[in-house]
Amino acid sequence: MAQIFTIIGARPQFIKAAAMTRAIADSPFWSQTILHTGQHYDPLLSDIFFEELNIPKPKFSIKLNTSNRSERMVEMRKGIKEALETSSPDVVLVYGDTDSTLAGAKVANELGIPLIHIEAGLRSFDLDMPEEINRIETDKLSTLLVAPTTTAIANLESEGLFNSLLSGDIMHDNALHFTKGLNCIKTSSVLVTMHRPSNVDSTERLRSWIDSIGDFCLDNKISAVFPVHPRTEKGLIEIFGKDFKSTLINKSIKSIKPVGYIELLKLIKSSSLVITDSGGVQKEAYSCGTASVVIRHNTEWVELIDSGHSVLCPEPSDLMELATSKHSQRIDTSDNLYGDGNASVHILKEISKRFSRL
Repeated sequence: MAQIFTIIGARPQFIKAAAMTRAIADSPFWSQTILHTGQHYDPLLSDIFFEELNIPKPKFSIKLNTSNRSERMVEMRKGIKEALETSSPDVVLVYGDTDSTLAGAKVANELGIPLIHIEAGLRSFDLDMPEEINRIETDKLSTLLVAPTTTAIANLESEGLFNSLLSGDIMHDNALHFTKGLNCIKTSSVLVTMHRPSNVDSTERLRSWIDSIGDFCLDNKISAVFPVHPRTEKGLIEIFGKDFKSTLINKSIKSIKPVGYIELLKLIKSSSLVITDSGGVQKEAYSCGTASVVIRHNTEWVELIDSGHSVLCPEPSDLMELATSKHSQRIDTSDNLYGDGNASVHILKEISKRFSRL
């Protein structure tokens, strides 16, 4: 069988890999080898996703010894190179825009192995975001650019990159797959997720977001559920102390530990609004028919903004007005912004056509 070597390292990539894993498992021609870079090593951000999404355990895992980004990239590239030289795969598959993505792309290019980038062509046009640099560099190194939207295709072509496939979005595939049969009743509560350095590394800015979200909830006599990312928790402890949960409860915000993917989908589907800085959660909100407020200055998922399903909220002072405008708004997903729910099948067919030795 021909071999796909999949490189993953962070929560969004585990979720994306689940969709492709289902397609690969149904193929008589392809096998999959998985490498985990160790970028997300917390069990609540890693192990749980392999278990609940039925992703095969990685054959290769890298143990990172530093949190320094440049040193971590060196460690990842070394581990990836050793694994690829051992496996000799037909293609390397990377997802999204993390450091793991770029590390895998650089090593595949160095070794002359065809590289497939799923979620290619996304652009926030914010070069201060490490993710934006990772996307651009990975796209330039890729043999096949798998783009989820026509906007992504246009971005690639504007950069002189034409080796692309319009596939639809595999995270939309997953959201549809895992919400089938979920009996979720809409409530008035709000779901909050926040983890980006631009929002949580500054204690002043993090405090402002918490105050604004709390004011919105208290004014509307509703509650918010807030799965707290480890990075965000550090800031909350610094601001409010170890008993930060009590402070948040007084603001009508219930903080909980990070949740698994399916539990997150349940929360999104049952909420009246999602407030998030996550690219993936923006799309999952759409797939679940829930409006979202994106607490960023920009987004790579511009279709959500253009269609009115989401709204950008650049500053905490903007939240009250924008969240009020979106609260309990019904989302019509019949516009199929992200495809028909079979993107992974379309992708594997194209991979077979271009790269299979069989």
